[in-house]
Amino acid sequence: AECYVRLSDPLSAEKWYASLVEHDSIPSAVKFEYAEVLLGIGRNFDAQKWYEIYAKEAPNDPLPKEKIEFIKRQKHYVHDSVSFRVVPANINSIHSDFGAAYFRKGLVFVSSRDQDLFIKRESLSSLTEDEAMLNLFHAEKQNENTYGPVKLFGNNKISLYHDGPIAFYDNYTKAAFTRNSHVHIKNGNKMRMNLHLFFADVDPSGALSNIKPFVYNFENYSSAHASFSKDGKVMFFASDMPHGFGGSDIYYCLNKNGEWGEPINAGPNVNTPGEELYPFIYNDSTLYFSSTGHGGFGGLDNFISFQRKGKFRRAYNLGYSLNTPYDDFGVVTDSTGRVGYMSSNRSGGMGLDDIYFFVSSRFFAIGQTRELGNLTNIVKGASIMVKDLKGNLVDSTKSDEDGYFNLDLPLDQDFSISASKEGYDMLEDVGYSTRGRYLGVDSLLFPLWKHTLYVKGKVYSNETNTFLPGATVLLENQTENKIDSVKVGDDGQYSFLVFPNKKYHIHVRKRGYIPAGFDISTKDLYKGELLNDVVLEEVYVEKDTIHFGYNKFDVTEASAKLMDKIARTLKKYPNTTLTIRAHADSRGAAWYNDFLSNERAQALVKYFTDKGIAKKRINAKGFGETLLLNRCRDGVTCTEQEHAVNRRAEVKVQDIPAH
Repeated sequence: AECYVRLSDPLSAEKWYASLVEHDSIPSAVKFEYAEVLLGIGRNFDAQKWYEIYAKEAPNDPLPKEKIEFIKRQKHYVHDSVSFRVVPANINSIHSDFGAAYFRKGLVFVSSRDQDLFIKRESLSSLTEDEAMLNLFHAEKQNENTYGPVKLFGNNKISLYHDGPIAFYDNYTKAAFTRNSHVHIKNGNKMRMNLHLFFADVDPSGALSNIKPFVYNFENYSSAHASFSKDGKVMFFASDMPHGFGGSDIYYCLNKNGEWGEPINAGPNVNTPGEELYPFIYNDSTLYFSSTGHGGFGGLDNFISFQRKGKFRRAYNLGYSLNTPYDDFGVVTDSTGRVGYMSSNRSGGMGLDDIYFFVSSRFFAIGQTRELGNLTNIVKGASIMVKDLKGNLVDSTKSDEDGYFNLDLPLDQDFSISASKEGYDMLEDVGYSTRGRYLGVDSLLFPLWKHTLYVKGKVYSNETNTFLPGATVLLENQTENKIDSVKVGDDGQYSFLVFPNKKYHIHVRKRGYIPAGFDISTKDLYKGELLNDVVLEEVYVEKDTIHFGYNKFDVTEASAKLMDKIARTLKKYPNTTLTIRAHADSRGAAWYNDFLSNERAQALVKYFTDKGIAKKRINAKGFGETLLLNRCRDGVTCTEQEHAVNRRAEVKVQDIPAH
């Protein structure tokens, strides 16, 4: 199984691993290797199964967890051909070509052409003396991705060593390159050669001179794959020196007064128990590197980590098609960060490894929707909308079962991004710009506010202290100049969802009533109910109160004079209507008082119709003993004078419809 892995034949390796894992006594590490092979041939779900089995048997190993998480999210890292154009460079041969580096107007790269094929990615210390020699070659650029004839770099001859990837600095006058050591190190019963870094001066033709070893080259471990900051004062490299996080890690050294300081590990966000190789530092703060330890598509994948405040942040997979289930490694870019080269042994190439040219035309962002105030809660199925500054829809998607989503955004544009779901909203759209962006991945967290803040209340009449069905309640969002409205039902209630940190005005109106309103601030409020009842005062043209004798509903002479005055007003204003609300005192049974108050109301209706007022203009109702004006309820001893106050009918001329 291991031989087939080394021979880059994962399909054959899978067959042998499949038979191995059937045995109960098989070591856990073999199950992890099987999962890696399955991932490399695209059987992701089978790979996940064996990663999970291994994770149970080796709970302290962090590798399988990240692998499993990436498999679950892998679809979000797949880009279409619009996002990345990846094509083979015309400098490839049938042999191994990799490790491209920009040099003046051309490209320098590593090749085993005219040699036997060479296996190089087991670890930094895997080279043995019988493997084919690697040398540096050069080709001059003719146009975007076309190069002239390939020649040995500079005046250099075929080396007796493996000369690997090279990195230039100080305006291409200096370089650091990887070369195998000439000392054999015994490792068990195997003879190994380590990789070391060497510095050299470079003349305009590419000839290397004044070659000196890196001060931190040691015989018992490797250092390789250099990359430099703009000023050449910081060098990144890969090494399997002791006390790292795993096989090989990414380190960097600072050059002070012409001397390189001690190597500094790039930290746990970059390095894993797996292999981290081929660092490339862009713009002094963006680290590209290759890894087998982070979650990926299989084999070596290309990753990115941004340096903030002296620390490298979480590494992100650069996605498909820069990465595949095969080995993908060695990203370098030009000064724009949008164009570059990488190496891969993916299918369809000419040799074992090939160099690929890529152009990034979009910027990749992966995000997650979670609940505001409780970020442990995932919000799945949220709709993500991306619009340009003119409001045109650019992209849209939905977050998955784990709340994840991805966006491929055109470069050099400004956007507004929103997220929502029934019962959730983002409190503010997110402004996002891809101006000045380059090959990379951004991480977005969208906290969605759960709808848990409401303003509620009931609308009453001041005359009857009862609900006012049909009243209109308007909610004005003064912060955003938006208006919502609702009509009150028979229960008199209104309810609005309101958003945190806004200013609102509630306005209540109904024909025949004086409008009322109040202001609300939701500053620093995220959940709860703001209760506000509203009492509307009736508007009338004329109003009087008619009193009745005990247990009577006939119209007295004194009452008739008041009602005649009301009738004259109704005739004077033919568009007005008459509202009659009759009442009883609390003495007697409640049902009887309902009957008595209705009789009083109808007696007044008859009086007005006899005076020539059309019945359709009259709205009359009895309320029994439900709306007493004083303390004289059942069981309360009151004087006759106090009871007389409650034996009444309110008569109002109003400029509103009767029914």
